[in-house]
Amino acid sequence: MDLSRYYRTNVKKSIDEDRAVIVAGFQDILKRGLRVSCKLVNYYKGLPLSYPATIVEIDRGILEVDVHKQQAVVMEKNRYTFIKCDYFDSPIMAKAQNVNVANMMASLHTFTFVQIMAESRNSLRLELEPQTETVLKWQGASLDAKLIELSLGGCSARAQERCQIPIGEEISLKLMVPNLLQNTVNPLNTAAKLMAVTDEDGWDICRFSLAPDPQAEALLSRYIFQRQVEIIRELKELA
Repeated sequence: MDLSRYYRTNVKKSIDEDRAVIVAGFQDILKRGLRVSCKLVNYYKGLPLSYPATIVEIDRGILEVDVHKQQAVVMEKNRYTFIKCDYFDSPIMAKAQNVNVANMMASLHTFTFVQIMAESRNSLRLELEPQTETVLKWQGASLDAKLIELSLGGCSARAQERCQIPIGEEISLKLMVPNLLQNTVNPLNTAAKLMAVTDEDGWDICRFSLAPDPQAEALLSRYIFQRQVEIIRELKELA
């Protein structure tokens, strides 16, 4: 799972020094019996999950926590979580191990201060399953791609060939937007601006901001709602 679209590291001194500060902070919380707010944040197929967690103990740099069952399911799959604890002035990313879904427990380690970039988005950006066809059109040229993420204000597509579009270019996108209730797809043409291109496993992943008209926005809103319901139902079944 590529987490780079969700966070950015926020190194204060050095990775090792920051990690020591975080471990010492959790030790101080437990030693002094401090009442602090602690939440874990995960993203499952783009859907944010944020639930309170209980700090149980920390030993040799490994933090034991009691967690929400749905969050345990996601941590077991993705092996990470973000910690938001008001003892610290920055969110923390941690690797997860020994996740016990039945007992709603997890062990966290390898702590890093981060900024959770996904929280600055104005709307949910959810992963599509299955991915649908899209066409990128600019200056008389076109490029076939697979739509992999979609929100009201943006999308990501995996180009079938190397993307030659300049960053910042205004283009036209032809999207195929699913209707999950009717098991159909609806074509949608909208203006878009290329914001970034990243390499993931040898594929160019193109990230766009969208400027949909009211009709297109209604189509996107319907899909986002349907997809959100579908993901929540899936999580409940897995838990």
